[in-house]
Formats: sequence, structure tokens, C-alpha cells
Amino acid sequence: MKFNKNLLSFWIKKFPLKNKKSHKYSRGQLIVVCGEKDMIGASLLSAEAALRTGVGSVKILCSKNNLKIFTLKFPSLLKKEINSLSDFKKFVKKNKKSVYLIGPGSGISKNTMKKTLFLLKNVKYVILDADAITSFKNKTKILYKYLDEHKILTPHIKEFKSIFPDLKKINNRKQLILSAIKKTKATIVLKDNKTLIGNNKKIFINDKSSTELAVIGTGDVLAGLISSLVGENKMKPIEAALAGVWIHSKTAINLGKGLIAEDLIKNLKKTINYIYGRHPK
Repeated sequence: MKFNKNLLSFWIKKFPLKNKKSHKYSRGQLIVVCGEKDMIGASLLSAEAALRTGVGSVKILCSKNNLKIFTLKFPSLLKKEINSLSDFKKFVKKNKKSVYLIGPGSGISKNTMKKTLFLLKNVKYVILDADAITSFKNKTKILYKYLDEHKILTPHIKEFKSIFPDLKKINNRKQLILSAIKKTKATIVLKDNKTLIGNNKKIFINDKSSTELAVIGTGDVLAGLISSLVGENKMKPIEAALAGVWIHSKTAINLGKGLIAEDLIKNLKKTINYIYGRHPK
């Protein structure tokens, strides 16, 4: 399979621009599943990146213990208190049409695995990042079973090898993602300085990026970007993944040395304005 470059021209026509007819409902809702109290920063980074990029509203599912913290830190973020797996399932059944992001700040646990499986079985568009991926270590067959063309995985190399253990001996990253794609119909984003993005039809390489992204929290920003762009009447999973990775990299390049995840959030507007300026409206 040929590796194409991740160019703006491939996906820009599908980018969900705001126009005079847009409103928060027409641009869709992203639901971010939070878990651990001591990792709410990850969920916040994903949520804010999403709101700034391509979605109308973001709702975070959190426990009673961290609800107040989210309210103080991010007033415009919608919140829903969820204190049990039963509460979670009831909520999802009533909100199946939303896009879900699970992983940033979720915690590596059986509970996260159960929530992820329930989402995969009941929701069309689900993005799995970080803890939602690692929670399936040694339980990979059940994960493969429920992945389809509407799902997106965003692992770094360690997370990737935790769910594709039989590929651990392969050191070539291109061969790694090609082998993984054969096992699942999902879109895979294998994060690195040269990020690989692919599904069972096409595969791309994002070779213009910044080594400054090798810092905590930047992956949570990327997960939020991708999640904000995918959905009904928006971008297909592969398009959203390509656009999210491109925006992430472009913003980092513009910032130069010494960036942290919060800097990416603050400077997304410049990159989004650039896309609007290049869009063939």
C-alpha cells in the first residue's frame, strides 16, 4: 500500500467551516469520558481543543468528586455527573448520536474497558486514546471484534504495542501500522514525530511536525482535535484524523521551541484562521 503525504489539499474541502447557517446543534456534540480525579487535566485539554476547532458543544462525563473542579476550570463546558457504570450506560443509551472520546484521564482499569466496550457496541463514532487503549492489554481479541470503519485509535508506540502484542518484534513503523490495519477496520493514528495515519483503504504519513510535541498533554490535545471533526455531515474518520494531525503539527511548528500542551490550545485560532483563508469556499 502506498504511503501518501498528509497534505492540506486532501481534506480541506471537507473541513467543517462555520457559516451563517451554523449553530451549536448543527456542529454536533462531543462527549468526553473522564475518570480519575488526579488526571482531569487530560480531559480538559481534549475538551478545549475540541471546542476551538470543529464541534458545537462538549459535554464531559465526570464523577461527583471532580464535577466542581470542571465547573471552576472551564465554565463553558457542559458537565454530567456519572457515578457508576449503570449511570454511564443509561446516559449513553439516551445520547447515541453524539461522538464519544474516551481515554484522556479515564484511568487504566476494568471499568474503563467496560465503558469503552459499551461505547463500541452502541455508538457509531468513538475515538479511543491513552487509557482506553491500554486497558485492553491482554484483552485484545474482544477489542478487535468491536472496531469498525467509524472508530479511531490514537496510540503512541507503547500503547500501540499493548494492543498489538504479536507485532512487538517489528521495528519498522510503516510495517507495524500496515500489519495492524489488517487486524481491524478502524482508522489508526500511530503518533510520533512522523505520525502515520491509515485505514484498510488508504495510509498517510505526516512528515512535517515538531519535536517539541514530545511533552505531556499534547496527545490529549490531538485526541480532542480529531474528535471535534468527525461525525454525521462532517468529516469521515480518516479525514478527521488527517486534519487533526495536520492542525496539531502546524500549530506546534508555529510556536517553535519550549511549547507545552496549553500553548497549543492558545494558538489553535491562528491555525484555524489559516485553514479558513485557504478553504475553496
